[in-house]
Amino acid sequence: MRTTIEENRKLGEEIGRKAAAATGPTCIMIPLKGVSAIDQRGKAFDDPVARQALYDGIRVTHGNTELLELDNHINDAAFAESAARKLLDLIGE
Repeated sequence: MRTTIEENRKLGEEIGRKAAAATGPTCIMIPLKGVSAIDQRGKAFDDPVARQALYDGIRVTHGNTELLELDNHINDAAFAESAARKLLDLIGE
């Protein structure tokens, strides 16, 4: 069952609030083209409006937490490489 636009917005807000409360180095990375195998373009849960609601929820509540928006899908190799590099940077802090 697909989450609604409102559910996605609330989920994004909760993600942002939790990240904002972190006490150590933190970064939220947003894969602008989707977050699951079934929300890719043309797949069963492809809903750009719901995806945007999730991201907007994060944007309004992330506080001072670093926010990186990448023009990738979460399953793209380029996103994985960026996430791994960012994790290594954060571990080094």
